[in-house]
Amino acid sequence: MDEFRLLGPLEAVVDGTPVQLAAAKQRALLALLLLNRNHVLSTERLIDELWGEDPPAQATKTVQVYVSQLRKALGAERLVTRPPGYLLRVEPGELDLERFEQLTAAARTKLAAGDARAAGGELQEALALWRGPPEDVASRLEELRLNAHEDWLHALVESGDSTAAIPQLEELVAREPLRERPRQLLMLALYRSGRQADALELFRRSRELFVDELGIEPGPELRELQQAMLRQDTDLRLEPVRRDAATAPTRRRRWWVVAVLVALAAAGVTAALLVRDGNGKNAAPPPSTKSDTRLRSFVYTLENFLQQSHEGRAEATRVLAGAFDCSLSPQVAAAQLDGVQENRQSLLEQLAALQVPDNDEAVRVSDLFQKASHASIAADWIYRDWLRTKTGCVRGSKPPATAGRADARATSLKARFLAAFNPLASRFGRRVWRAAQF
Repeated sequence: MDEFRLLGPLEAVVDGTPVQLAAAKQRALLALLLLNRNHVLSTERLIDELWGEDPPAQATKTVQVYVSQLRKALGAERLVTRPPGYLLRVEPGELDLERFEQLTAAARTKLAAGDARAAGGELQEALALWRGPPEDVASRLEELRLNAHEDWLHALVESGDSTAAIPQLEELVAREPLRERPRQLLMLALYRSGRQADALELFRRSRELFVDELGIEPGPELRELQQAMLRQDTDLRLEPVRRDAATAPTRRRRWWVVAVLVALAAAGVTAALLVRDGNGKNAAPPPSTKSDTRLRSFVYTLENFLQQSHEGRAEATRVLAGAFDCSLSPQVAAAQLDGVQENRQSLLEQLAALQVPDNDEAVRVSDLFQKASHASIAADWIYRDWLRTKTGCVRGSKPPATAGRADARATSLKARFLAAFNPLASRFGRRVWRAAQF
């Protein structure tokens, strides 16, 4: 079986023999094709990724040469020409990144369902696949590793191993001082270890850092956690472990666990969780047929995605408002939009792996949600790129016309999605969503 490895130095094994790729650009090309496996990458996109804004005069010809060399090494049937570019065929089980994504997705589902120990085991297995830093062109994968590492620490805290998690969280906070999630987890671990004063002191230092470095207050999840600690909120305590692993928690966790799940790179939810409607009432009794049970699970999972998308939308709106009222510089606003977009991209990766029931309504809803989410993210990229070109306050400035058109397209797709989703959600007693909410 052929193997490809992206989680560390790039490696390719064909018919049991390692493929030797000495040229840096040739390795970068293979990494790009693996990252976009089974999808066509245009020649123009490849040139842009390989050389940026300063491609050589014969860039197209050079790409063709690299492709020809890769074909000889990998096989003509694997790397095919497909207008407007090239497609690399990768079968299930051949790429280590695919296994990593499967393990982390399964672990996040278990974590959301309250099975922290099982989630921690799968996350350890996923992290063990990494052999070191990835190739330069695949450096974006580092964010996936960091998210999985945070998830694993979250599982430690939720499974009662706060004392073991504290030194590792302290190291992560020191290495990534502006990431809020490690600070949330460290605060909770300290609190559960009987170190309430240390947890509150960490919040004070965190607030000081964020105000001094970024000119902003910590995010709502960090502030909510501090307030809950001051109230001695009982929801901060660990719930007793259920012996029957197949029985889901019957008590809905409140604000902090919801906030952490929203912060996951790509959190999911299972139908086993008891959910409530928008008025705080228990949802309608679930249908009894197997197909309806799967459909209900799909609706609940998608509703969880919507909640995460809602958080991302609110944060993007806050950042853009800060740019236009000059409370944020264009550079800071653009950097914060980058952070929001990374989380939303992770959500899209999880959405792409969603199990959609064999039901015409569900298939249409899933397709429309993906299109609407892609369109919304694309619109925000335009604003981010526009802010990067500015050096001073943008009050009174007009974003490019393409931003308005992208916004209109996203709104139209959201409306189409909700026209399909809301009737389906109502069937299970769920809330009705509006386009402006996600």
